[in-house]
Amino acid sequence: MNQRCPKCAGALSALEGSVISSCAQCKGFWVPPLGFGEPGVVQRLMELDLRPEHPLEQDHRTGVCPEGHGVLRRARASNEDPYFLERCARCGGVWLDPGEWSRLAAANLLNDVTSLWSPAWREHLSEEHNRASLQSDLRSKLGHEIFGLMESLVAKLSDPAQRALVLAYLQQRLRDR
Repeated sequence: MNQRCPKCAGALSALEGSVISSCAQCKGFWVPPLGFGEPGVVQRLMELDLRPEHPLEQDHRTGVCPEGHGVLRRARASNEDPYFLERCARCGGVWLDPGEWSRLAAANLLNDVTSLWSPAWREHLSEEHNRASLQSDLRSKLGHEIFGLMESLVAKLSDPAQRALVLAYLQQRLRDR
C-alpha cells in the first residue's frame, strides 16, 4: 500500500529495520501497535523526534489512517502545554506529530499509549485541570505566603491520622477566634 501522511499527505517511508514510518515532509511518525515494542525504539525515535519551536498548525486537525481504515481519533495528551495524538480505532496505529514522541517519553506515557483514549485518562485530565484551577484560585485569594504555608503543611502530613488531628485542631482554633 502506498501510505500517505495523515497530516500533510506526503509519502511515508519505513525507518530502516522497523515497522515505524516517517514523513520526510512534516517529520511526523506512524507507529503501528508492534512499533512500540521494537527493541531500541524509544532511544531511536528520541534522536529523530525534533520538537518544533512553535505549536504546529497540523496538531489542530486529525487525518486519515495510513493503512486505509478511515479517520483517526484524537486524544488530548496533556492539559499543561496541550497536544493531541491521533489513533486508528481499527488497527491501533498512532500518528505522532514532531516532538510528541519526546513529550510522551518525558511524561512516562510510552508504556501504554492506548490509555490516552480511555475514559479514565479523560477523567484524569479533568481532575488535573480542576486541581490546578482550585490552586490558582486559592493562591490569588490567600496570597502566595499563606498558600505556600498551607501547601507545605499538606506535603508534611502524609499520615491520615495526623491529617485528622491537624484538621480538628485548626477547626477548634479558628472557632475560638
